[in-house]
Amino acid sequence: MWGLEVKMSTWKFVHLKNRRKTPISYWVHKGVGEDVKGYSQCDEFDPPFPKKHVLEGYPFLTVTVLGFEIEFASSLEIAHFLSVMEQRNLPTTNYLSSLRGNGYGPNNHWLSRFPSKLKSWAKREKIIAAVQKAKASLEVLGYDF
Repeated sequence: MWGLEVKMSTWKFVHLKNRRKTPISYWVHKGVGEDVKGYSQCDEFDPPFPKKHVLEGYPFLTVTVLGFEIEFASSLEIAHFLSVMEQRNLPTTNYLSSLRGNGYGPNNHWLSRFPSKLKSWAKREKIIAAVQKAKASLEVLGYDF
């Protein structure tokens, strides 16, 4: 979900009782058998989401930057997000949707839902830096994400 405005860049890593998908999840984690039962009904994904930690739950990261919350359910989602946002000229959502290979999108792609006021290169540089900082901090702390 996209969030409310705050001035500084922060991140929060938590474990949730239930798996929570993000606007990016669909574009990274393909549901096994989704063509038959639909993505929302899938229990298995390729690549898989991080496993549930027995005592803690499912890992979940929220990065807040420029008044916007960006959510990640896996490190693969972070990598995908950065690979898109780090491009000086953003790819079209038609192109990004075609990579999924099922004809879904482009208006449903996470990038088309990302606020346009945050898509300028100057703002994306700040967003990229905040996400990279959160990712690096998780790695230093040894979080399995």
